[in-house]
This record gives sequence, structure tokens and C-alpha cells, in this order.
Amino acid sequence: MEAKQAAGALLTVVGVLLILYAIYSGFVNETIGSTEKFSADAAAMIVGWFAVLIGPALLFGETPAAVRKAAGR
Repeated sequence: MEAKQAAGALLTVVGVLLILYAIYSGFVNETIGSTEKFSADAAAMIVGWFAVLIGPALLFGETPAAVRKAAGR
């Protein structure tokens, strides 16, 4: 496994864990995010989502088919 693939696997796992944390936090606190103060659960959801998008692309070395089709390749 190359370093790029290992980084992709790590990003994917961390992303899934962050999204699960944000969802769990939403169930416990009955909300995700806050308009009055900084909320780590909303930030975890955003960072986790980007990690889940980028991780598999690094792991498998290709972009999703929908992105490839939209780019015209």
C-alpha cells in the first residue's frame, strides 16, 4: 500500500467517525450546531463530509463516475 492509499484509507475512516460523532451529538443534544456559540459537532460534520469525499479518491486513485462525467472525461 502506497502512502497515498494509506492516507486515503485514514481520511475515509476518520471522516466516517467524525460524521458518526456529529450524528450522535445531534441525537444527544437534539440539535446540530448553534447560532449563539461555536459548535464542534457542526464542524465535525463538515470536515467529516470532505474527508469522506476525498479519502476514497486517494485510496482507489480515481474520482466518482458522476464527477468524471461532469468534467467531460
